[in-house]
Amino acid sequence: MAMNRSVFLPFVSLLTVLVALAGGALAQTASPSAVDYGRFQSDAVVDEATLPEDVRVAIRTAALLARGVRDERALRPVTFERGVMASLAKPTTTLPDFSADRFGLSAILEPAGGKQGRKLVGTLRFVEEAGRAALEGFTIDYGFTADAMTIRRMSLYTVMPESPRWMLYLVPKARASMADWQTFQTWGEAMAAMSELAVAPDEVRGADCWVVLFALDRLPPNGQAQAMFDGRTLTITSRDFAGWPVLFAEARPPAKGQSVLKIRYGPRPPASGASAEREFRF
Repeated sequence: MAMNRSVFLPFVSLLTVLVALAGGALAQTASPSAVDYGRFQSDAVVDEATLPEDVRVAIRTAALLARGVRDERALRPVTFERGVMASLAKPTTTLPDFSADRFGLSAILEPAGGKQGRKLVGTLRFVEEAGRAALEGFTIDYGFTADAMTIRRMSLYTVMPESPRWMLYLVPKARASMADWQTFQTWGEAMAAMSELAVAPDEVRGADCWVVLFALDRLPPNGQAQAMFDGRTLTITSRDFAGWPVLFAEARPPAKGQSVLKIRYGPRPPASGASAEREFRF
């Protein structure tokens, strides 16, 4: 789930600053105690300029790694202790058409064992023109000097937004079969097909149709979806495209009156308070 009590800052100007920092020296800053940074754990608006330069570089590094960058030459002057890069799972997508939108910091801490440096915990949000977004969590432990930074530990993971966004399409059964849904290779390919297949709700009233739901937010792996259509549970077929699932189910809207579709997505097995629900009325 999304982290609480995070400070969210715009990312565009930060990246501009950090592109220059990537080829230059890092300013030396003494390691503070965690209490010195309590302001980062509130909902107050924080100017990115108040962040120490090493924190900015660490966030930039986390952003590049979250996008799938694994060439250490592209991450200089940052280096990695042995085994850190290998510990990162292979990226399921490199997010080539995504741009960094904002980041959140939930904590700036002292590293364990009295080591020099910092430990950051936060999230990064990436967006693309098609409307998709990815919220990636990170924990990064590092040491730094005046002109270098060494990452000691690093973890990346997908975070489910509090209210995941879905886009709904209705497709007449005569226009597509289950076999057709299995032919799509990417989320974008499936979305493009909707321009030819989908119709307005009035065109499927009283007739069999496909309910097709596209996730606009990247969702954690091993989740499960549940859908109710006019009070009846739908049997869902799910295709996962690098974390953005597309759901297919058969339904028959009534000839008259309003229909209600409820979609719930959460971890498997279900956990109390960990699922998010969205409702469509048409």
